[in-house]
Amino acid sequence: MRTISKETFYSRISEKIASGRIPETVTLEVTYGCNLRCVHCYNPVHRPLPHELKKEEIFGLLRQMKELGVLSLTFSGGEPFCRADIFDLLLEAKQLGFVLTLITNATLLTDQIAAELEKIGHVFLDISLYGTTRATYEQVTGIPGSFERFMKGLKSVSKRKIPVCIQMPVMTLNAGEIDNAQELCRTLGLRFRTCVEIRPKSNGDTTPLNYRLSPDEKLAFYSQETSGHYESRDYSRLHDERFLDCACGQTQFAITPAAEMNLCAAFPIPKFDLRKGTIREGWKILKQTADQAKPNHSFHCTHCEVRSFCRQGRNDAYLETGNMSKCLAHFRELALLEKAKYDAATAPELA
Repeated sequence: MRTISKETFYSRISEKIASGRIPETVTLEVTYGCNLRCVHCYNPVHRPLPHELKKEEIFGLLRQMKELGVLSLTFSGGEPFCRADIFDLLLEAKQLGFVLTLITNATLLTDQIAAELEKIGHVFLDISLYGTTRATYEQVTGIPGSFERFMKGLKSVSKRKIPVCIQMPVMTLNAGEIDNAQELCRTLGLRFRTCVEIRPKSNGDTTPLNYRLSPDEKLAFYSQETSGHYESRDYSRLHDERFLDCACGQTQFAITPAAEMNLCAAFPIPKFDLRKGTIREGWKILKQTADQAKPNHSFHCTHCEVRSFCRQGRNDAYLETGNMSKCLAHFRELALLEKAKYDAATAPELA
């Protein structure tokens, strides 16, 4: 029997799914409840609400996703471990054959929970890291004692055969601790990556943007390409001709704890009510939402001199202004800086 790499396997499946416009990836937010109060978080309430999806409702949605052809499923929140039935959800999803990822802050993880996760097998943990010192971590989370609980949880899973990736949302409060975070992960034998984008809350509250790096700081962050944990940039990239030039409504969607089906967790439209319709019906609406989205009078990207350097998504404009065509000053300034840096690096040397 011929074997192929995991990367080749997923690449071939993704190509087939994309060609048929089948949703490959789903993010299911299982609760708004969270034991932390992170300053940068898009969660609008941080507490479980009465109208959140019940276990049997989620079971039904999982079966519908399977029938539609979904391959990868991510449980997120809030904090998924705030749900007492999270293992019931994981086991059901596992039995249905999904490739499972669970996003957690790790502060509720114990040796017993780590053992249960190992027993289930092949549940990928995406653990958020907010700082490597107590002062920084708890300045972000707002909860005294959370750093100690995080470290205990992290060590619990690092001792087990559980695939783990640490993701650090980089912001003004913790940008100076990236190297220390990488070293911590190296010591524990865990993968590490960073994310520099901080977005408004899903209800449009822009307070989290107070903690976003400035364009100059982002440029310095992106420029450090020699270290593997920093993001790099392909300056030759051109945008897709579609107005919504992302995977939203093409191969992915998201479901909120309130049973709303959206383009993604960071693009909360069209809010299709899954208590009144099926996922298959919702997917049809999402595809129409993506296909029918058109630029308005605010759209000037077509002839923009920094278009190929711009990192702004339609969701960024929508969350911040309610107008997905709007050009945001933050991203334009960053694009101008990146273009200037690229031009300087590629200019022919003067004789």
